Amino acid sequence: MKEFQWPYLNVSKEEFLVRIAFAEKILQKYGAEYIGDHNEIGTWTLKDGSNAYEEIEKHIWKRENEYIRVDRIYFSEKPFLVLEFSTKREGPYEDADPFPYDLPDIEFEYEIKYALGLKTS
Repeated sequence: MKEFQWPYLNVSKEEFLVRIAFAEKILQKYGAEYIGDHNEIGTWTLKDGSNAYEEIEKHIWKRENEYIRVDRIYFSEKPFLVLEFSTKREGPYEDADPFPYDLPDIEFEYEIKYALGLKTS
């Protein structure tokens, strides 16, 4: 298995990571508290059918009785973000619906509020 290479020509990895940080700021806005990090190896199936791995550091947040992490999904056109939820810090975590990383800020926040189960109107 080879190391994952950023697959997007029109999206910088730095820009994507900034949006992950923005998602975490929104989590804080709605009461989530940072409690630590979790390192994992993500595995991805590439277009050619081969597999690649990526070392990922995720921040763990706690809001009320839920643990939350911001994760990524690499679709062919562009990357998406997804919130993962668990009742235990160590998991297992379940994904909410993924959303595009490049939504306008208001729509981006709406997606996070929706995943958190907050009123979105």
